[in-house]
Amino acid sequence: MLLKKILAILLIITGLTSCFFSKKATKPDYSTSIYTNTPSADSSALKTRAAAHKKTVIADSLLKARYATYLKLPADSIKNLRLYRFIDQWLYTPYLWGGTTKRGIDCSAFMQRLLADVYQLHIPRTSIQQFYTDNVEPFNGQQYLSEGDLVFFKTIPGNPITHVGMYLGNNIFINASSSKGVSFGNLRDYYWATKYVAAGRLIVRKSRHIATTNGVTKN
Repeated sequence: MLLKKILAILLIITGLTSCFFSKKATKPDYSTSIYTNTPSADSSALKTRAAAHKKTVIADSLLKARYATYLKLPADSIKNLRLYRFIDQWLYTPYLWGGTTKRGIDCSAFMQRLLADVYQLHIPRTSIQQFYTDNVEPFNGQQYLSEGDLVFFKTIPGNPITHVGMYLGNNIFINASSSKGVSFGNLRDYYWATKYVAAGRLIVRKSRHIATTNGVTKN
């Protein structure tokens, strides 16, 4: 009887020992760990915005340098980037009398488009109407010219105003001329100096954005 009890105890101990030693340690599963090297969506968006901002800064610096060269002025004097971006998009567009698109445009349509896009100011279609609109204050002295002033010329005999451009600085203005399309002119050049009539300063009224020639303005 005692012998049977001893054998039973030995069998139990042997079974427990074999079970203990046969059990292998398993590797931890890190496949669902939150500690990953994949960048978050927010991080990617920040990097994208930073890259876009850097690209814009570089483009603006090049724009300033390019038009400072045209105007023979320091690059830091080019401040109205909205204006120069518009000019950059339209420069060398061919001239077309009556044209209003990049396939061809005339002087007054170019001014009309420029003032609408850059200054949100709507003026009449022709250069003489633009001269007499109530959102432009005429003056004669070129010494008072500043960036954004309109410059008016008489290029055809018998008509008081037949051409218009916008003054930029250092005697340079932008216009759509019949010979060069959208290009720069110089008030000191003999041709423009002899055709110059007057200038006009823009009057931007927040409550009056559409200028007309008869004093009636629509909102």
